[in-house]
Amino acid sequence: MERTGTFSAVAVVEELLLRAQAEGASDIHLDPGPGGVAVTLRRDGVLTPADNLPAEWATRLVGRVKTLADLLSYRTDLPQEGRIPAERSPIGCDVRVATYPVLDGERVALRLDSPDTAPEGLESLGLSERVRDGLAGALAQPEGVVLVTGPSGSGKTTSLYACVRHLLAASPRRSIVTVEDPVERRIPGVAQSEINSAAGLDFARALRSLLRQDPDVLLIGEIRDRETANSVLEAGLTGHLVLSTIHAGTGTQVFTRLLDMGIEPFVLRSAVRGVLAQRLVRRSDGDGGFRGRVPVADWVPYGREQCGLRDEAARLIEAGTTTRKEIERVLGCED
Repeated sequence: MERTGTFSAVAVVEELLLRAQAEGASDIHLDPGPGGVAVTLRRDGVLTPADNLPAEWATRLVGRVKTLADLLSYRTDLPQEGRIPAERSPIGCDVRVATYPVLDGERVALRLDSPDTAPEGLESLGLSERVRDGLAGALAQPEGVVLVTGPSGSGKTTSLYACVRHLLAASPRRSIVTVEDPVERRIPGVAQSEINSAAGLDFARALRSLLRQDPDVLLIGEIRDRETANSVLEAGLTGHLVLSTIHAGTGTQVFTRLLDMGIEPFVLRSAVRGVLAQRLVRRSDGDGGFRGRVPVADWVPYGREQCGLRDEAARLIEAGTTTRKEIERVLGCED
């Protein structure tokens, strides 16, 4: 990056975003330190060092990002989250922004949203036939709860959006409402909303209000606590199809976590149609490297032992889609 002449925060931020987009990165991290601002890009789930900018640029770079995302530039002591809308973004797509105070200033994470990669339906997810059929069968039900689990960055939201598009294609007149944190992509024909913690609007409160809006399908961004879990499962038992995510190690551990939250076993048995457990692994390329990612996923109905992510991983290795070393990186080594 050019360091001669007059420094322009506007130009540097634009160059960083354009570079990330050109290299197919999903995220940009700006980490200020005594030796400068370390710039890293996440490509296919892996962070790669990209640059080290002068330390004296840090404040103005963060200020420019905050201005684009409508954040409070004078508050440097608290984390902030926002979005650079597509019409104000140098790369023509939304960019999610999160800042966090650290010893040498503020750390900034930017996540690029590429409309070109928005899923059109279940077929676009790259699931095995068994997993796709299990998920499609659950979505064909008029009520119940469908959950997606996996670590951060494993494509959970992408899978939920694909489910929504699948439902729209099957029944365009269906009323679908979402509560997200935040809305990552706009879906025509869907009423999308965001939680507002500062105003007291969390997932549980939003869900209670939305049930009075007569929806057919609800997408709740994440089950984080017992109150939200109770509300989601109650909605699934009272004539609504509910899609949500929850953090757990495996599909079967989702049920264990819900039981630990105080959910009765008979409620789980009656409400939950199944869990899509997934990870993303890098796809092997012809030159011996990697390009793009594919899911390792399992469909786990309530009460059935899961086939296992390892079985799906073995299928991908056998097909030459990815490598054993990549599977071990994502899933860990077997005991």
